[in-house]
Amino acid sequence: MRRNQLFWGVILLLVGGLMLAGEMGIRLPNGNSLMSIFWPVLLIFAGIWVLLSIFLRGSAETENVSIDLQGAQQASLKLDHGAGEFKVHSGASLNELVHATITGGVEQKVNRNGDRLEVKMRPAHDFLSIPFLGPSNQLDWDVSMNANVPTSLRMNLGANKSVIDLHDMNITDIKLDTGASETTLTLPSKGLFLADLDLGAASLTLIVPDGLSARIRASLGAANMNVDESRFPRSGGYYQSPDYGTAAHAADITIDAGAASIRIK
Repeated sequence: MRRNQLFWGVILLLVGGLMLAGEMGIRLPNGNSLMSIFWPVLLIFAGIWVLLSIFLRGSAETENVSIDLQGAQQASLKLDHGAGEFKVHSGASLNELVHATITGGVEQKVNRNGDRLEVKMRPAHDFLSIPFLGPSNQLDWDVSMNANVPTSLRMNLGANKSVIDLHDMNITDIKLDTGASETTLTLPSKGLFLADLDLGAASLTLIVPDGLSARIRASLGAANMNVDESRFPRSGGYYQSPDYGTAAHAADITIDAGAASIRIK
């Protein structure tokens, strides 16, 4: 709560100060209103706050979370995560969908819909708090998934470092949204699936396992993308494995990126 109050208190002071200066006729040397620098100043403040969080992380309890499969034949899993370290891999037991070690608290919702288990997990924080802004916030997740159950996977990640290894999992589709993150994502080695990747100011290493064909389509802003064209030759506006149309195991990958650095191998 103190972190939340401090952040919003500074924002209110900043907005009020700039508005007061504008009403008093104080302007920048170029003639623009002081309010014109609000967003740059806010971004600088937020950046300093994020950097401080690396060195001033407070203590937080670690808990083990187990989500029973309940006999479901398929599943959807949505994971929201803020600042910290985030890992996903196989390793849950046959009777679990997820077994996780969580630092910083977690809220979970589990719903059985026919033969489908629907699970959502997100950090436990106060309403209107900013999870990645605050030195006392620590969110380290190590998530083991059931490798056998067909699962639709959604991940919404903040300013974190992520290692997501899905190479031995049964994933039907992947949706990844990242902010200012460093992410290594290994795709499933088998199946036919979609991978929709939406990146902000991020670094992404995308590993396509041997034997998995891929078609890669990208919409890039100020982004740099390095693709192994010995495996995925460029064809018009996309990259594609030579056997993509006939492969038994293939990924249809779409990437939307801003100021990102992307490596695909």
